[in-house]
Amino acid sequence: MIRFSHLLTLLLILPFVVVAQMPLNESRYADSLQRVAANKQLGDSSRAHANYLLTGFFGGHDAKKAKLHFEEANRLAKPYPYLVAGAPFYEAYLFEDGSSQSMELYKKADRQLSRFKDKGTYMWRAKIWLNYASMLQFHDKKAEMVSTIIGKAIPLAKKGGNNILLSFMYADLATILSNIGQLKEALTYYTLAIRGLEQSNHHSSRFASVYVGLTYTLCQLSNYKEAGIMLDKARKQLAPYPKSSAYPDFYATESMYYNKIGSHQLAIQSAEKGLVLARELGLDYMIQGLTVEKLVALRQMKRYKEAKQVFAVLQQDKTFQSLSEGRSDIYKMMSEVYAEEKQMDLAYHWLQKYSELSDSLSSSNMKKEIGEMEIRFRTEENLHKITVLKSQKAKAEYEAGYNRLVVWLLASAVVFILILSVLLMLNYKKSRRLVLQESVNLQQQLRELAQQKQLQVSSALIEGEERERKRMARDLHDGLGGMLAGIKLHLSAMLQYPDRPVSSIGGLKVVEQLDQSLNELRRIAKNMMPETLIKFGLEKAIADLCLSFTNDKLQVDFQSFGIDENLPEKTQIMIYRIIQEILANAVRHASASSIMLQCSQNGDVFLITAEDDGRGFEFDAQVAAAGMGMSNIKNRVEYLNGKLELNSIINEGTVINIELDVCSTS
Repeated sequence: MIRFSHLLTLLLILPFVVVAQMPLNESRYADSLQRVAANKQLGDSSRAHANYLLTGFFGGHDAKKAKLHFEEANRLAKPYPYLVAGAPFYEAYLFEDGSSQSMELYKKADRQLSRFKDKGTYMWRAKIWLNYASMLQFHDKKAEMVSTIIGKAIPLAKKGGNNILLSFMYADLATILSNIGQLKEALTYYTLAIRGLEQSNHHSSRFASVYVGLTYTLCQLSNYKEAGIMLDKARKQLAPYPKSSAYPDFYATESMYYNKIGSHQLAIQSAEKGLVLARELGLDYMIQGLTVEKLVALRQMKRYKEAKQVFAVLQQDKTFQSLSEGRSDIYKMMSEVYAEEKQMDLAYHWLQKYSELSDSLSSSNMKKEIGEMEIRFRTEENLHKITVLKSQKAKAEYEAGYNRLVVWLLASAVVFILILSVLLMLNYKKSRRLVLQESVNLQQQLRELAQQKQLQVSSALIEGEERERKRMARDLHDGLGGMLAGIKLHLSAMLQYPDRPVSSIGGLKVVEQLDQSLNELRRIAKNMMPETLIKFGLEKAIADLCLSFTNDKLQVDFQSFGIDENLPEKTQIMIYRIIQEILANAVRHASASSIMLQCSQNGDVFLITAEDDGRGFEFDAQVAAAGMGMSNIKNRVEYLNGKLELNSIINEGTVINIELDVCSTS
């Protein structure tokens, strides 16, 4: 039976993974997004996201609208690194399906989003690779499609924890396996998909398409009873939405089902319903599949004249001409139609086309088949039987000896295969044990390395704290201690001369020294634990810190974006100390006159960017000798599982980029 109609199912299913599962009422979905995009009372990030979703919605059928929404989304998304990183994903919808530009943009989006480690990003990257797999369909790279979904999309979806999207990925993989003839494997993945969607109580045109795909696979396995049940479930989900874009594929599969069980008139009715709706919705890629099922039904009902008319229309379809597998089956069927109509020249023509396309018939086999057709329609039935009997008698003795030889060869082959299977099984078990042992050893080494790294970071932090205590002791001894000693001397003088006026022996000086001592004590206490951080939070504390560094010779510009007020206190202190060291280094070592500091948070990722116009330095021993300040920064960044990037140019300044994982400390 012809498999052409279902080859298009994947083209229908995969585009629905644009950003989220699209509802059955697509127009209502688009209207709600447009209201969000136009609502200026909402934040720019929400409006940007809505415009990106509209880019995906209009991509492929209204290029002008898709481009306008994409440009507006880019304008609104500029302050949000996360949205900017994923923008190429939506840009891909501005190009033709399967184009090299769209495929490269999907790869670019995945690279840029890979630095974000939250669950939402994992799901987004899974959708990127699923869309990339759908693009491979246009290049007939089925093996690479399967590899991409299994090796990239599904593992990312599992990390993201979205069971609904994971179920749809199982369904898409099942569709591909079904199209390449791996029916039992496809049935396994369809079962996983439907189980997950039913447990999630999910309803969408996407789910209806999963039922439709499973119906096709069950028909190929001749399980028509179960296929009818799946078809009824798809019909139930689609019934409230007669204009859904999922309906034409449903009608195509329903038509195929009726052809399989011999209800050809019902198959024609389903195909005609699907054709009307596909043309109304502009779904040109579904027209040829529905036309093929109608053609099959007409051929089975021996309505050859109508069949030839449908075939003539099908010949003009570009998609039909691009799919060799379904086309070759149609050519063979039309060869039989013309033969039954006694149009042997056309029968020969289409049989030759079938042979050239499928590359499965030799020239001699083709001539033999034509000869058999001519005998069937131009020779009396009795003469044909006599010819067959004579041929059988002439070959009887030869076939008897040949059969004995075949039996002997088959028996030898079976013995050889059994021996080979035993050897392969033993080798497999041995290899598996080695692989498992190596895996255990590798995991142990990784755990030891992680523990060693953690010990190094903890040791470095302890050393840093010890140096901080020594510095504090020096401040107390040299600064506050000296001031208090001076006060003591002045007070001793007052006690020695009690009759002399206080002003004459430095009473005002004592008061002034007490004020200085109090200021010094406040400075030391502030360095130990900033009061602003405890009372007002991290963002206010950083702003206050920047203000304290600002003077006539130094301008500090601080900018913040989306900092979470509920970060753990330990994490806030770590971030505050990192920024404190950065500013102190810029003042002590770089002699900077201007510092620009940016702090932003996106989920569990905290980003710090500091840029100064100081004298800069070279990346050599000078970095190693940068002192306790840079060492403290590195240790605290490593403690927060972060990344530190340092760029400096002599006489031009220094740029520091830090990315911290604030989730790991919560």
